[in-house]
Amino acid sequence: MKRYVLIGGLLALAALARADGDFLKSLPPDAFTAAGLQKLTPEELARLEALVQSYKSGELATARQQAEAQAAAARDQAEAEPHPAAAPARKQPRWFTALLTLDRANAKPEKEEPLESRLVGDFDGWHGQTVFTLENGTRWKQQNRTESYNYAPTLHSPKVRITPAAFHGFWMEIAGVNLSVRVIPLDLTQSK
Repeated sequence: MKRYVLIGGLLALAALARADGDFLKSLPPDAFTAAGLQKLTPEELARLEALVQSYKSGELATARQQAEAQAAAARDQAEAEPHPAAAPARKQPRWFTALLTLDRANAKPEKEEPLESRLVGDFDGWHGQTVFTLENGTRWKQQNRTESYNYAPTLHSPKVRITPAAFHGFWMEIAGVNLSVRVIPLDLTQSK
């Protein structure tokens, strides 16, 4: 925070300084001390003076604009080049990507963002240790081993939505079924 105050003060003082003289020499002693400039070495003071002069002449703004233009051109070129292996069929939720990469610090989970897929085969309920295989290649195991639920009529490859639970595990919602089942990932290595 002190750095921003110092920089802001220096920029304000730079605007007040004479265009033809040295900025630091034009400062009153109390302003020089209040800005903490007495703590700087002669080399640091010389560098600061050079920066103020560059700022006044517009060199810094020109250099910044050139750097931003080069970065934008590099981004445009990178987007224009095809990336055959980097384009997944469907973007996965960040919480799911964090499970795959074990990089939970950088992938902040969003509960509103579900993993959507379909069950492989027929669905007639869950029975304690049911393993659900999804079309995206992942497998999810029923978390509560004592819970059982029978569903009729049998559904063929129903859509599912998986979202993180508040505490450990995930909730799987199956299209057409009024109950959700709590699941944990069993095998995520096959995901697309």
